[in-house]
Amino acid sequence: MIITLLVFLGSILVLAGLHELGHFLAAKFLGVHVKEFAIGMGPKLVAFQGPQTQYSIRAFPIGGYVRMAGEDRQEKDELIPSDRILYNKPPYVRALISLAGPLANLVSAFLITLFIVWGFGYAMLQVADVIPGTPAAEVFLPGDRIVTMDDTAIFDMEEVSAAIQGSEGGAIPIDIVRDDTPMSLTITPTYSAEEERYILGAYFFTNTYTNVVAELTPTAPLRSFGVLSGDRILAVDDVPVDTVIDLLVYLEQQEELTSITLTVNRSGELLEISIPVANTTVEELFEGSTFADRGERRHRPGVLRGLKMGATQFGGNVQLLATWIRQLIAGEVAVGEAISGPVGVAQLLGRGARLGPAVFLNLLVFLSINFALLNLIPFPALDGSRIVFALFEWARGKPIAPEREGLIHAIGFLILIGVMILITYQDIVRIFR
Repeated sequence: MIITLLVFLGSILVLAGLHELGHFLAAKFLGVHVKEFAIGMGPKLVAFQGPQTQYSIRAFPIGGYVRMAGEDRQEKDELIPSDRILYNKPPYVRALISLAGPLANLVSAFLITLFIVWGFGYAMLQVADVIPGTPAAEVFLPGDRIVTMDDTAIFDMEEVSAAIQGSEGGAIPIDIVRDDTPMSLTITPTYSAEEERYILGAYFFTNTYTNVVAELTPTAPLRSFGVLSGDRILAVDDVPVDTVIDLLVYLEQQEELTSITLTVNRSGELLEISIPVANTTVEELFEGSTFADRGERRHRPGVLRGLKMGATQFGGNVQLLATWIRQLIAGEVAVGEAISGPVGVAQLLGRGARLGPAVFLNLLVFLSINFALLNLIPFPALDGSRIVFALFEWARGKPIAPEREGLIHAIGFLILIGVMILITYQDIVRIFR
C-alpha cells in the first residue's frame, strides 16, 4: 500500500511537473514574467527566489502551477514592465503558452517511448509449435527464437508476415537462436490455396510453453485425475506431443471424446493416466494448470529502426486515447466506467511497478498522453478552454471581460472538482465490490 502510494505520488509529480514546465519555458521564451513555478499545491514546504521567479515545493504532492504576471488581468505591479504582462501579449502568445503544457506531456511521452524501445527492446518471437508436413516442420524446432528474416531484424508478427508474403514463394534466409546457439537457416514458404497466402506452418509467440506441467492448483482437474507437477506429457492417446499446443490442438480436433489417455514421464518412469472428458471443455480440463515456459529474451532495434518503431507506438497510443475521448464526449461510453480517479490510477501504477520497469514506463507514457489530451479539451479551467478564449479574442478583435472569463473558469474548476470526487468515490466502491 505504501509503495503504491509513493509510486502514484511520484508519477503525478513528474507528469504535473513536466506539464507546468512546458508552460514555464514557453512563458519565459515568449517574454512573460513568471512570478512562481510551484510543484504541488497548498502551503509552501521549500522555496527559493531566483532572479525573477520564485521556485517552490508545496505540501500536497498533487499538480502544480505557474503564476504569471497579470494572469487574472486585475493584478497591478508597477515593477514589472507592461510588455511582460500576460494579458498585454497578443492572443496567439497566450494560446501558445497554454498549448505548451500538453505539448510538454506529449514530448515527454514520446521520449519515454523511445527509451523503452531502445532500453528494453522487444521480446524475441519463438516457435511455439510446427504443423506436420509444412516447411516449418522440416526447419524449426519448438523454442527456436527468430532474430532476422530476409536479413531484416524481426520484432513482431507483422514483420514475419511481411517477410513471408514478400518472398512470393522464394527461399527466405533466417537467423535464429536455438538452445543459446546462433544458427542460420533457409526456409521456403508454401502457398495455401485455402488461406490464399504463403505460409510456413509455425506458431510464433513471445513466450512458449513446453509439455511439462509446472504447477497445479489444489482444485485443478488434472490433479484430481493423478497428474502431478513436474510430469512431462509425452503423448495423448498414443499421439506424441512435444508442446502444450500439440496437446490442445489434438483435443480441439476430436469430437465426442469420452476419455483420453496421457502418457507422462515422472522422474524417469513412464505412466499412463486415463482421464474422463465427456461433457468437459478443453478450458475446463486445464483450469488451474500451468505449463513450464521457455522464458523471454529481448533484442533491441538500431537507432533509426527504433525511432520509427517508437513513433509508430506513440502514434498508436495517441490515436487510441483520442478515440476514447471522442467516445466519452459523444456519450458512447459511460464516464463512470471509462474514467479512473486518483485511487484507480494509483492501483494501476502500483500493479505496473510490480510487473517491472518496462510495464510501469509504458503506463506512464499512456497517462502522460492522457493528461495532455484531456487538458486540450475545451472545457473551462482546462488548457483547451484558455486556447479557445485566446483564439476567440483574436477573431473578434477585442478582449473578453476578465470578470466573465474568470467566472467561467471558476465554474469549470468547481465542476471538475465535483467530477473528480464522484470518480474517486466510484473507485473506492469498486475496491469493496
